[in-house]
Amino acid sequence: MLRIATVALVLLSACAAHAPTAPSPSGEILATPPALAEARASWVASTVRLARTEMMQGRFERARTLLESALDRAAAEGDSPGKARLQAELGLVLSEESFYTRTDAERGVQLAQAAQASARSQGALDVEARAVHAEGFLRYGELLWAEGKDFHVPRERFARARDLFREAGDASGVAQETFFLGLTEEQEGKPERAEPLYVEARQRAEEIGDRSTQAYALRHLGGLAESRGDLDQALALQRRCLALREEIGQVRLVPFALIAVGDLEKKKGALADARATYARALTLAEELDSAPARFWSRFGLGAVDEAEGHLGPALENYQVAKQTAEQLRSKSWAEESASAAEKVRLRLGTAQGGG
Repeated sequence: MLRIATVALVLLSACAAHAPTAPSPSGEILATPPALAEARASWVASTVRLARTEMMQGRFERARTLLESALDRAAAEGDSPGKARLQAELGLVLSEESFYTRTDAERGVQLAQAAQASARSQGALDVEARAVHAEGFLRYGELLWAEGKDFHVPRERFARARDLFREAGDASGVAQETFFLGLTEEQEGKPERAEPLYVEARQRAEEIGDRSTQAYALRHLGGLAESRGDLDQALALQRRCLALREEIGQVRLVPFALIAVGDLEKKKGALADARATYARALTLAEELDSAPARFWSRFGLGAVDEAEGHLGPALENYQVAKQTAEQLRSKSWAEESASAAEKVRLRLGTAQGGG
């Protein structure tokens, strides 16, 4: 009897040793009001992060769908902080999408302004900053496509966003807005004011490892170097921009970096390299359905064809570029491509006439 009891005790001890331990307090699932608020905030943050990755890949519709669904849920559950954050992010998606497709600008402005008001009442500086930036970029895009010359409205928005990001302790946001302030100066034809802002944005971004803002700054510093005639420096800057965008998967902006590289290769007389670069940009533009990238890729290929004496393909590329410009309702792009096409037609007529 004693032996049976001893064996039972040993078996019981062994079972106890292999029994699962009780869950730790830190791993508990709670449904208290603070815990629910924390869970909702975590879910909103994850949704926002996923939407941002979709936008980097140029999948605007998928980003919108994610955020719109989450916004509906936040509104239904009375989640005011989540709703404001999601409105701001949706405004940002629409600002980017509108810039490249010329759609939904007004809805984006409405969402951005609603997010600003909500975030301000909640003291959510980071959310307000992103919403202010979204409105600024929407205003910037409208002016750019309308070929405006006065960018003081988006500049005021970007300056306000920078102040809010600084107050919120967001160094990346400060670097980003510094770049966009430079952009407004460049669009007003003031490179001497734009360049120091681009340099500052690049330095700030490098210090914190913000490769997206670094790439933006490099892209436009390269453009300024090109305008001064320093093609070697410009090409080095544009190639670094391209490398950074590829490293972080910012697919929707890779075609524009390629086009900038192709433009410089063409100017330096490396026509075979330029053709390959423009062709790669066009492939990506078609995959992304990016009309602006399609325009400049086709225009670049047309210029290479023309330089090499391939007038038929040159004319075709210029004509497709013109059609794309008309779809985008860009008067200057349509005129530029039409002028290039007409010059090629004249050359073709001369060649065929034997004159």
